[in-house]
Amino acid sequence: MIAKRWNGIVLLFLFMLPACAQPPVYHWGEYEDSLYLRATDTSEEAQAEALKMLESTIREAEENGSRLAPGVYADYGYLLFKQGQTQEALLNFKKEADLYPESKYFMDSVISRIRDKEKS
Repeated sequence: MIAKRWNGIVLLFLFMLPACAQPPVYHWGEYEDSLYLRATDTSEEAQAEALKMLESTIREAEENGSRLAPGVYADYGYLLFKQGQTQEALLNFKKEADLYPESKYFMDSVISRIRDKEKS
């Protein structure tokens, strides 16, 4: 009798446990993989592959209406800047600052430095 009651309680607990799971707050996609790739391979091919990975991550988040992980737009902008796509890079730095106000000071500083460099 007591064993059946415990079995029932355990089963009930096991069925209720998944209901407590929270959906992820951020969409990470391949962001971490792109960072690892660039850390372990500095070739131009690796940089291009990392750029594609970030493009895919951003596209997936936008299509799903998910919130992109902190740093993705900034990292993507950095890779674009390295490729000479300054205006696209600035747009992504601005997106990062808008999405994550805690990064605004840093992103504004980066944007300012790029614009100052363009003027000279």
